[in-house]
Amino acid sequence: MRISTIAFANLRRRKGKALFLVAGMAIGIGTVVALWSLSGSIKDEIGAQLDRFGANIIILPQANSLALDYGGISVSGVSFDVQQLRDEDARRIFEIPYRKRLSVVAPKLLSAVEVEGRPVLLVGVDFSAELRLKRWWRIAGRKPEGEHELLAGYEAARDLGLIEPAGPPANAVPGSSHHRSEEQPEFTITRDRVRIGGREHRVTGVLSQTAGPEDRMLFGALAHVQALAARPGRLSVIEVSALCKDCPVEDIVAQIRQQLPHAKVSAIQQAVRARTEMVERLTRFSVVVSAVVLAIGALMIFTTMMGSVVERTREIGVLRAIGFRRVHVIQGLILEVAAISIAGGLLGWATGMLAGRAALPYFSDGGAGLEVRSSLALVAVVAGLLVGVLASIYPAIRASRLDPSEAVRHM
Repeated sequence: MRISTIAFANLRRRKGKALFLVAGMAIGIGTVVALWSLSGSIKDEIGAQLDRFGANIIILPQANSLALDYGGISVSGVSFDVQQLRDEDARRIFEIPYRKRLSVVAPKLLSAVEVEGRPVLLVGVDFSAELRLKRWWRIAGRKPEGEHELLAGYEAARDLGLIEPAGPPANAVPGSSHHRSEEQPEFTITRDRVRIGGREHRVTGVLSQTAGPEDRMLFGALAHVQALAARPGRLSVIEVSALCKDCPVEDIVAQIRQQLPHAKVSAIQQAVRARTEMVERLTRFSVVVSAVVLAIGALMIFTTMMGSVVERTREIGVLRAIGFRRVHVIQGLILEVAAISIAGGLLGWATGMLAGRAALPYFSDGGAGLEVRSSLALVAVVAGLLVGVLASIYPAIRASRLDPSEAVRHM
């Protein structure tokens, strides 16, 4: 009689217990599969959102500087061999091999201007790219569309007398505390005309406070600001938001440097590090929870197998009495658990993928998809086998050590 025949006969005879073990294994493996599928999709979404939320690469004109010391007194440094950035440089960035990883390329020209006797920094931007890059901006009014339309930072608008603080809500009760909603602006626009370079410009919108340098700036169309500053086609800086899901940002920086040898290209390490740390934390969390779930599944199999050994004392004693060796007993029990583990692993993979697909909308707002990977099914089966076999080794060894005479005596 073959060991496999005895093992599968035992499974058929104890269908209830076998189904219980398969269900338990499927729940454990399914939980792990769902968790890993969800965490993978959420990690991709978090990484993409962090990549899109602001620039992570800065491109500046290449320049050399020399610090001077005269008579023990430090004087201002001298810059020489200053290169220039031009409009075509922004377009050439899209020619790098990793161009599909570029989310936003936002060129800028910075120019100091005088507005009503006050020095203000006027920034020429491509508004379509800039607003995609600065997703946290909140504009009271609308974005500029015409050549002579501007967007003002909060402090610049306040200093120029374009705004004044908004009063309490109309329905507020005097003497009561109230909170301003996010949709309700904290200021009102009182004037929308300014003169720059002898030309009248209209301020179509004002940024809410950002606590950043944008608060002190005026923003206009790039080509118009280049004309006002008498610097046609020139750029001061290019900000790049790169999607680094499958490639390190250093590779993109190296490719841009090769494409623009006259520019200084730097990665904003803080943004890159924040994305990496966020993804690593989510990965560690998934690993810990998966380990706990698998440990619970192993404990359940261990307990069930120990009970099965006690229950099958007489059966094992008969096998030993008719000539089965210890290794045969171990092989039979391991074969039973292996069959249960394979079935549980496949069922767990299927239920885990279905559960992950059903739960994904509750954890993702960005429409992330759940990728069905056949490799994950193989991993689920192998994990089930490892957990099942490792949990049943000790009970199988204990069963093989039963004294045949003692076992048969209980018959």
